[in-house]
Amino acid sequence: MVLNTKAMRRAAIAATAATALVLAGCSSDNGGDDTSTGGEDTAASGEGRGPITIVEGQDPLNAALESIIADWNAEHPDEQVTFKPLAKEANDQYDDIAQRMQARSDEYDLIAVDVTNTAEFAANGWLLPLEDDLAIDTEGLLPATVESGTYNGTLYAAPKNTNGAFLYYRTDLVDEAPATWDDLKAECPKAEEAGIACYIGQFKNYEGLTVNVTEIVNAFGGSFVAEDGLTPAVDDKTAEGLQFIVDNFEDGIIPAAAQTYTEGESQTAFGNGEALFLRTWPGFYTDGETSSVAGNYGIAVLPGVDGPGVSTLGGYNLGISAFSDAPATARDFLEFMQTRQAQMYYAEAGGAPVLAEVYDDASILEQYPYFSTLKEALEAAKPRPASPYYSAVSKAIADNAYAAIRGEKTVQQALDDTRAGIETAGN
Repeated sequence: MVLNTKAMRRAAIAATAATALVLAGCSSDNGGDDTSTGGEDTAASGEGRGPITIVEGQDPLNAALESIIADWNAEHPDEQVTFKPLAKEANDQYDDIAQRMQARSDEYDLIAVDVTNTAEFAANGWLLPLEDDLAIDTEGLLPATVESGTYNGTLYAAPKNTNGAFLYYRTDLVDEAPATWDDLKAECPKAEEAGIACYIGQFKNYEGLTVNVTEIVNAFGGSFVAEDGLTPAVDDKTAEGLQFIVDNFEDGIIPAAAQTYTEGESQTAFGNGEALFLRTWPGFYTDGETSSVAGNYGIAVLPGVDGPGVSTLGGYNLGISAFSDAPATARDFLEFMQTRQAQMYYAEAGGAPVLAEVYDDASILEQYPYFSTLKEALEAAKPRPASPYYSAVSKAIADNAYAAIRGEKTVQQALDDTRAGIETAGN
């Protein structure tokens, strides 16, 4: 068995961090040296206040965060926030944060965490639970975003910005958007008449495949991982969802070419008029206006079995470092980040806010008319499996789903192997 090197590295980091936390928490009653730092003591109490530093990877939405920080700093001269952008590459960002967490450094107070990594950071002991004195008010936030910051029933990271997927469809060929998969498949003869594919998404063997497969499995009522983030939850509903995908490839509803599509290839294909339906993110709503299908496409929520389906949730959360020396200030900034004005900055920058009421703002709807559909998609969205070993879990899902799609494994064998991969993800 060949283990995924990224998963191995993260597992090793998790073990090291866990050991470090245990050692840091030990005290001596026989005159031994106390090696724990003041920052750790302050973080544990949740009472420290003062200037804080936020770290986040370089992203077009950094501007929104910088605007929020400017507003905060104007109101809190004694508790200034400094923004430190990390590298562009996700692996480099992870390594930067991991090194400081292993060293129990108080350099970073607030850490922007991809929704796929929140459970891992929480399980490693790198984030403080947002409970008791550090609890934040989540009323008004989109429920799926709160779920994405939750691990084992405890909120560890505050939702910052989010994302959900759309179904794009050709309005010159289809009268209205299909609400169910049966409705969508009923439109496929129109694609055949036009000499184009019916439905395309992201089915190359990478993270996008995990997203596409999880969405359809969720729509069938299935899942892959239990709430504890460790136990496989593969069942008959999971099998129904994966079988549905395999059948649609076999029937030509989804073309074989989609097995090579990431977001870029699928959007290019739809933009070139090569497909009737496309599953992708909101960014294409504007990008498509410069394509050959400009003016001839609409958007809807993803189809489901008996009604609208389920989008996989994207986005970032913000957690308090377990080694911060100003956790109380960090906690207050988290709530400030979720105020209406702060979330408006994300909307104005083209991002997806986590505060539900922003999606109903008239000025935002005028600038981004797709926000009403995005809100609907996000209200039914689900996070990806909340596992501390997400990288290995995602690989198990994608590898085996891809093998089933290509006919290299039966659906049952693919799911058995997926289950085994989830069970051994932490090894």
